[in-house]
Amino acid sequence: MNTPVSSAHISRCEEILHLLGNATSEENREGDCTIVQKARKDLEKIRQHGDPPEITVAVYGDTGSGKSSLLNALLDQPSLLPTAGMGRACTSVVIKIEENKTSSNFEADIAFLTAEDWKTELNVLKRDQEQSDSENDEDTGVCDAAHAKVAAVYGDFESKDLGIHLERNRDILEQLGTVMKMRASNARDLQDKISTFTETHPVDKRHFWPIVKKVVLKVPGSGLCWSGVNLVDLPGVGDSNPARENVARKYMQTCDVLLVVTKIQRAVDSKTVKHTLGDKLFRQLLMDHTKTVVACTQADDVKPSEVIRTLKLPQAAEWTAKGQRYKKEEQVLQQKLADLKRDKQVGCSSETGENSLIQQQQRLHAAKDQLKREKTSTCAVKRNEFVRNNILPKKSSSSSPHDQDYPHDLKVFCVSSSDYINLSNLLTCDDDDDDKPPVFLSTEDTEIPGLRTYLRELVWKKQKKHRMSLQNDFQAIIDGILMYLINSKRGRKALKEELKRHLDTLRDEGQLILNELDSHLQSSWFAVLDATLDEATQEAIRRAKPTVELWARPVNKRQRGHGGLHSNTYKATVRRFGIFRATGIGYIINMNQELAGPFVKILSKEWTPRFSEQAWIETVKSKIKEPASIAVTRFTEAIMKSLGDSDATLLKDLTQLKTDTLGKLTRLDSLWEKTIDRQQRKVTHTITDFVQEQMQSAYETCMKQEGPGAFNRIKDIMASTTDQLKSNMFQQLKEKITMSLGQLKNGFMSGAKEILEDIVEDTEKQIMPLWLTQDEAICLETLEKSEGLSQTLNEDFAKYKNGLHEPDCHQSSSSLKRQAGDIPTFPVPGSKLVKLSEEPDKSGPE
Repeated sequence: MNTPVSSAHISRCEEILHLLGNATSEENREGDCTIVQKARKDLEKIRQHGDPPEITVAVYGDTGSGKSSLLNALLDQPSLLPTAGMGRACTSVVIKIEENKTSSNFEADIAFLTAEDWKTELNVLKRDQEQSDSENDEDTGVCDAAHAKVAAVYGDFESKDLGIHLERNRDILEQLGTVMKMRASNARDLQDKISTFTETHPVDKRHFWPIVKKVVLKVPGSGLCWSGVNLVDLPGVGDSNPARENVARKYMQTCDVLLVVTKIQRAVDSKTVKHTLGDKLFRQLLMDHTKTVVACTQADDVKPSEVIRTLKLPQAAEWTAKGQRYKKEEQVLQQKLADLKRDKQVGCSSETGENSLIQQQQRLHAAKDQLKREKTSTCAVKRNEFVRNNILPKKSSSSSPHDQDYPHDLKVFCVSSSDYINLSNLLTCDDDDDDKPPVFLSTEDTEIPGLRTYLRELVWKKQKKHRMSLQNDFQAIIDGILMYLINSKRGRKALKEELKRHLDTLRDEGQLILNELDSHLQSSWFAVLDATLDEATQEAIRRAKPTVELWARPVNKRQRGHGGLHSNTYKATVRRFGIFRATGIGYIINMNQELAGPFVKILSKEWTPRFSEQAWIETVKSKIKEPASIAVTRFTEAIMKSLGDSDATLLKDLTQLKTDTLGKLTRLDSLWEKTIDRQQRKVTHTITDFVQEQMQSAYETCMKQEGPGAFNRIKDIMASTTDQLKSNMFQQLKEKITMSLGQLKNGFMSGAKEILEDIVEDTEKQIMPLWLTQDEAICLETLEKSEGLSQTLNEDFAKYKNGLHEPDCHQSSSSLKRQAGDIPTFPVPGSKLVKLSEEPDKSGPE
């Protein structure tokens, strides 16, 4: 992959700067070397940021929604991730998939929990199992799930012996806090090796996914990952282990794209995405401005009769007519064959006539099969179009950005992973039994290529912006050197005071622009958010008590969200500091998120539109770029006026200086992403964390409750503690966010100021030689040599830029030669283990 600025161009630029630095006269070294020092500093920035950026796609969906199958299809590796072929939940840990940049092997880095993390969870699981006296199925499910989790690691055990398992099983203890590295020559072999660390299996043998924090898979020759797309398979937030839960939640917070996976049979409901994510998580994503994509899976599962009836397809009449005609022809052929059979019995038939009728019957069957496939495929494609057009609620034209409750640019793909793998001939001879006739007629109809192309386009847009930014910065260095060299040969000492006065005016105008920007942000943005924070705080305080009371109500089995929690579920939730994935309920209980919900709901009304990329781009354009462009134009015109028209070449150079300076203002375009986007996400994600911290005392007190009446005491503790904490908790939360907003604004202002000051500094260095006399300038020979080298570099770099074309986003995965490699199974002495403290994990958030 070509870099925005090649190392060769950087080296040649450094040679020019070295030449200039060594040739500067002693008396003028301090002034002239500033441009050399500045250029070297800018070159180092380009060198450090030369790698193309990547995007992280977090894949989220219900169990059994087809996430793993979808990822396998996107990667053209049908056997990389396990699929739920046996009706069980498969992926149980966070799995990140990235390109293997160092080898043609399939590799896996398996990071284990620390011993402290696992001990903490064992204590929680032990308490879960002790609550086994309930006759309620859901309460019993909590106990059974806890027992199964421990049994997966240690095998069958007695609950009373749980406390000594950790010390007795030294092989497991040695793995905790390490990273195990595995490799294989193909995807299937790697899946077999890591299955015990990633999958939920029946407890007939030991499996170790409960002690795994996350897994990083490195895949060679993947067209999608090679382009810069990293995929993260999330088993779902709300994991019972805090460390593993934190990994999943961090990916949700920092991902560039959220890919929501849901079965197409549910996708006709306009609330599909909200249902899959949950209203509160969905609102969080709106505030984060996370780009959301929906993949409706199993698009090959279609009933043509239902589609025809529902969509009233115009092709139905033609299909019916053909079907009836084929049916009549079938009846005629069957009658002729029956007549031949009767004639044959009396010796009056011929073999030729019978063979002809059989061939006609075979052709008719083929035509019927073709009609059936055409009908099924067309119905599947039309059903996909219907789902795409109806998955979002209809928006009225009068809706304002402040009324937004759904992403306006949501992309929907209706995919069939199995048909794509089948039509792409990706199944090996070992998979022949899995082969089934595809519903779709082409791989494009499965929409896997379309989804893959869309993800590639997203990363390419990010890389294109990055590339253009670095190229503009490098071009500015070249132009600055050339301007400096040309002006050094002129020498106009008499202009010094006048030119410095123009520079001071440019600086003053830059400061005025910054002052007006600060005033605009404070009055039109942050003042509004302050008022919204007041409203959100009062609403959160008002709703806290009813929220806690709701958890204590009798269970509403018909509408689980409108009733309370069973005793064991409630206890399991407080043991996990308010977060529990209850398998019996089918969704995640997050008490912290529910307490914060009213606060977030009101805050999002103003937060979501004000922190969109488009809003900040418009602000930068109107409040910085346009007034700065006017200031730069006035500055160059003032210099031209001071110089007069005595030097036509110089005037031409000053015109180029204006163009280059205006071009440097494009650095402001990435200011939102660098100073706002990630920071504002951190602010919103601290809301639930802050509530959890404040509620920790209540959870810890509840954990100590045992014996008869413990459940009632727990409910009372939660109610009374929340009532005591609510006012102070949400007031502090408001103050915390207000402080963060101030830091966020200051960061943005600091970034804008740095860019404007940098532009003024660059301009000063370029025109500085105009006030130097000939005898103070560096020798003419060095000037001319440096100028020639710079001109050549400028021309060569222009050709290099023009040669960098956009990649083909439709290309298939490249095929690299696989190399075999053995890896020990776990737990086996001699496995390649790396202590986390010795090799920090750089593959994702912790």
